[in-house]
Amino acid sequence: MTQRKPVTPSNPVVYANGRWVKQAEATVPFMDSGFWYGDGLFETLLVSRGRLFRPHKHLERMLEGLHTLDIRFPLPEEELIALMDELVARNGLQETTVRLMVTRGTLAGAPSDYKGAANLYIGLRYTQPQPEFPVRVAFVNEADYPVARRHPAIKSMTYLWNMLAIRDVARQGAFEPVFVNRDGLITECAVRNIFFIQGNTLRTPDLTLGILPGVTRDLILELAPSLGLEVDTAPIDRAAADAMDEAFIASTGIGIYPVAWDGYRHSDYATTHALREAAEAQVLAEVAP
Repeated sequence: MTQRKPVTPSNPVVYANGRWVKQAEATVPFMDSGFWYGDGLFETLLVSRGRLFRPHKHLERMLEGLHTLDIRFPLPEEELIALMDELVARNGLQETTVRLMVTRGTLAGAPSDYKGAANLYIGLRYTQPQPEFPVRVAFVNEADYPVARRHPAIKSMTYLWNMLAIRDVARQGAFEPVFVNRDGLITECAVRNIFFIQGNTLRTPDLTLGILPGVTRDLILELAPSLGLEVDTAPIDRAAADAMDEAFIASTGIGIYPVAWDGYRHSDYATTHALREAAEAQVLAEVAP
């Protein structure tokens, strides 16, 4: 089974609101709305073999979020994609993850009255060591992290409570938290989607619960039928999770990781591994020249 191994140089060239500059020399305007209020959105895009994977899908999601927040889209889509391609080329990378960030802009006067241009930043997401499979998750009550769950379908820069949830479960030896809502239903992780295998059925929470419509989530749902899996997005009660045959988390940054937790019997994760292989193959097929 292959494992995605993104690379980030220690001091890459980044795009900072109109300028190409080394990351260590990059600056953000003091009155940037993202710095002051977390007022902005971000996307993390996969690069494989030097090519962006499904950039239009990411920009579609970002555009919807910017519309919700009434922030102007900074550039036409093709120009944004060209800048991200240039970032990859300038750093000579083949396997990496690009971080695209848009803020409301450099504020002047009251934030509610700001009508100026948005600010745009493009960099490379940090990398982390590949953990051994399966990784551990811990279930947490989303009510304990209310800001993280206020509007999770938007990739807001206001990620404080998500990061606190990750920190809290890391102290328990877990890799990622899994949120459970007030009705006892599983929703999503702090920065990833969660899936379960039950027989020949792939189960994952529905978008109507307010979860992030992940690009990798969409890919997995597309591939499931080719592996003989039915897709079920009916609500998943926390109490039912322990009886699932397999479970995994997924995101652009890590791909697909099988997971376990306290009280869950060990699985061979055969279907999870098959989905991971299929997803990697699809990425390579789509980025091929």
